[in-house]
Amino acid sequence: MKNKINKFIHSKYLLISLIVLLILLVIATGTYAWFTWRSTSNTSLTMNIGKLTDVTFNSGNDISTSTLAPVYNYTDGEKTTFRINNKDTTGASLDYNIKLNITSIASELKSSDLKYVLLKDNTIVKEGNFSTMVVGANTIYSNSISSSGTTNFIFYLYIDGNSENNLNMMNKSLVGTITVEATDKESFATYITNLYESATKTTVTNNNITYQYDTKNSLMKDIGGNIRYYGASPNNYIYFNCSDYSNQSSSTCETWRIIGVFDGKVKLIRNESIGAYSWDNKEIDSTWETASLMKLLNPGYESETVGGSLYYNSGSGNCYSGQSKATTACNFTSSGLKNDITKNVIAKQDWNIGPTNQKYVNAEYENEVKNKFKAYVGLPNVSDYGYATNLKLCTSELVNYSNSECKDNNWMFYMATGSKKLAYFINYASNSGLGVLAINALTEGGNVEIFDNDINDTIPTTSSDIFPTVYLSNLVSITDGTGTSSNPYQLQVN
Repeated sequence: MKNKINKFIHSKYLLISLIVLLILLVIATGTYAWFTWRSTSNTSLTMNIGKLTDVTFNSGNDISTSTLAPVYNYTDGEKTTFRINNKDTTGASLDYNIKLNITSIASELKSSDLKYVLLKDNTIVKEGNFSTMVVGANTIYSNSISSSGTTNFIFYLYIDGNSENNLNMMNKSLVGTITVEATDKESFATYITNLYESATKTTVTNNNITYQYDTKNSLMKDIGGNIRYYGASPNNYIYFNCSDYSNQSSSTCETWRIIGVFDGKVKLIRNESIGAYSWDNKEIDSTWETASLMKLLNPGYESETVGGSLYYNSGSGNCYSGQSKATTACNFTSSGLKNDITKNVIAKQDWNIGPTNQKYVNAEYENEVKNKFKAYVGLPNVSDYGYATNLKLCTSELVNYSNSECKDNNWMFYMATGSKKLAYFINYASNSGLGVLAINALTEGGNVEIFDNDINDTIPTTSSDIFPTVYLSNLVSITDGTGTSSNPYQLQVN
């Protein structure tokens, strides 16, 4: 290419057979769909597919080269330019993902010396290399474009000439495609709702209440019209609280579970406890509005000397854990909310915090909705646990959920197997006023109950497992995954 490059490799070009095809992926309403265009020419291409967008490849849609040589500057590499146009006239923004889909790649090319740069409107938005690329789809950039907007891109592919160790890349092959995916911003809540609404229903009666069950997707609708996952093992796994949302995996994200859809928002619960702490540092008159645990989980309480906003801010310090306002060291630098991206998709929601009495789940829900408190992070409701079982098989009150028909068909039973065998809910006990509800796996194996009267006044200060729970913004959508434990849902969070 350039004389200085030739000198660097002693006048020898590195020959790499590269075929990079630009493919437009467009949507069908409510789902992902795609259209593939493969050109044999280098002419400009403009395609209008669907109502939302078109992609124009200004310099031809094919990059094909056999003389890719090391360069000192990425601008001397191979490039293609394209733009995305949002032609929606309704005012809706357009979500899109740019992916590098690799059909085949020689092991020698899976190198940090083979690099790419993506510019959006002449500004670098993503740089990367091929050392961690896999055969299949590799998301390199995700964002959204406003209504009637246009975004211009330049994609560069190059060998880094600053390295002296890339001669083994000569005559190796890479075949792949750049893919532009566009969605019509179907929210995650809408996606789950559509799963339920489009499925065949089965009638289930529990405590004289009739419910409609979607047995295919393990979804049901409660007496409040909320859609919930139920059963022993529904496909409700999701990656959340990620350090890198552009590369969501078990190494970059936590695994959470989807409780269901409430008021157009998806409700999630962390799949693992963040530790065992007190519900409150007060032994009487404890409600969620003033509880020390609420202040630990939510922003705005940084002035608290113990536990204030530590989980929300990924901080460390002391947290309440035990009677007489006892404290313990707590560190949420790795288990707290990792970044602003996560915080921005958590909705400030009215939480149902009314007192419950360990009766049938429909009665629990009716009591919970009587009192509300607005916050970002909370705990699961008693009714969440109650509805998570299969009510066709489990016909007991919540105080008797230890029987196999209830606990073995309840995906939330994992809360009872934490380090303390005891997990807190957000609701306090209506027949006490002094304590909160808990799953006690040691004595009842999954029952929802308060402690015996002789220790009732110490319930808020007991150290119990904490499972943070959140509501997602109704604008959040999904980009990948099937909800299984091996392939959790992946969020579009831009």
